[in-house]
Amino acid sequence: MKTIPAGLAAHLQGKLTSVALCWRITRTDNTVIRGTESDATIRITAGAHAGEYPARAGITGSVVKSTHDMSVDNVDVQGALDDALSIIDLNAADLEAGLFDQAEVVLFLCDATTPDDGQVIIRKGSIGNASWTSEGQYRAELRGMFQYYSQIPIRTYGQACDAELGDARCGVDLSSFEVGGTVTAIANRRRFDSILAASPAVTNGDYLGGLLTFTTGNNAGFSREIKQDAVGNVTGAIEVVEAFPVEVVPGDLFTMRPGCDKALTTCRDRFNNILNFRGHGVYVPGQNEVLKVGGQ
Repeated sequence: MKTIPAGLAAHLQGKLTSVALCWRITRTDNTVIRGTESDATIRITAGAHAGEYPARAGITGSVVKSTHDMSVDNVDVQGALDDALSIIDLNAADLEAGLFDQAEVVLFLCDATTPDDGQVIIRKGSIGNASWTSEGQYRAELRGMFQYYSQIPIRTYGQACDAELGDARCGVDLSSFEVGGTVTAIANRRRFDSILAASPAVTNGDYLGGLLTFTTGNNAGFSREIKQDAVGNVTGAIEVVEAFPVEVVPGDLFTMRPGCDKALTTCRDRFNNILNFRGHGVYVPGQNEVLKVGGQ
């Protein structure tokens, strides 16, 4: 049951209504984006939803779908991307940068003429799949809160290690493996040539599955997984799995950290970290041991 504020309830009972849908999005960098489908900006002066909600042209939403069987509620939102219209607060670079991945979304209704009479939330959730075309059309899925119940909340064991290289559970100090580089030639936003620092020495495959992070240029601070590191000691081509948000240009500086295939032999022989191996087969008993009863 939803509680509708008295002022809004009285308005809804009238013969004519001016109800508007508003939304508030909190990106992963904590930037808040507000908007409304109304043809005029809505200003709320107090309460949890206080703020200015500009009219957003060219954005449409599907019918809100809810079920009684605990499946995930969802809404599809679609519109046009236009980097020249900064009021939209949405562009392809931000989408590709992952700033909207799992961003928190709140949708609510209010009276567009007297929004301070109260608001009623119709959906909370997060942004799920987002896609866009070369023509500038985008489509985003807003997933309900039951999405979190469909995720596995416990740790499971497999043959491979489930720690991330360099995190607290892994314990490997990646500073000694990190290598710096400079972009020398561009193929596209996923593939470019580079020259690397002379130390540490790098051979092909050392950084496959690792992380490349730009430290200068328009992509500074953005990271991508390394798909190919066909480098010799100091030069070679690099390819990442996903394109960087904006164009890479010669002279951009970056750092690379190695990847890990999560195999026991890699943990032992390359990183000398067998004590922190998190996979099955060393410190975690196998299925036969788990299923033993009593003295079997």
